[in-house]
Amino acid sequence: MKDITDIEHINNEYEETLLMLKDNGIIYKGASKAFSTFLVLWFLSKQDMHGYMLMKKIDEFFIPQIEIGLMKSTKANKIYPLLKTMKEDGLIESYNGIHKKKEVKIYRLTSHGLKLYKLIQKEFTFNKKRKIWRELFADLN
Repeated sequence: MKDITDIEHINNEYEETLLMLKDNGIIYKGASKAFSTFLVLWFLSKQDMHGYMLMKKIDEFFIPQIEIGLMKSTKANKIYPLLKTMKEDGLIESYNGIHKKKEVKIYRLTSHGLKLYKLIQKEFTFNKKRKIWRELFADLN
């Protein structure tokens, strides 16, 4: 099965589904803080990134919802406070780097952040084995 990002246009059925969600007032007001934190942990587990790149990766994750208007693209006034909190919580740290000839802060996971990410992975793996989660995923498929 192709990933949706490999498809030039969102197929009509998927677009209709998103529009119905929007028409019925089911608007994503942005990802929840917890899910955004998880996404940042996930992205940084793969590579160090500056804030703008993290914003773009989050938007890439939600591209169909953003394109149809279910949610807005990630803004600096949302991502940087989240990164600040994650830094204060010891999940990430930053160092100075250069991007397009401009000095930027590059973020990376701390050992504590990596440990938390791995715990979330374990929890998800465990929950996938639970009957109610299997039932949920079966119904979603």
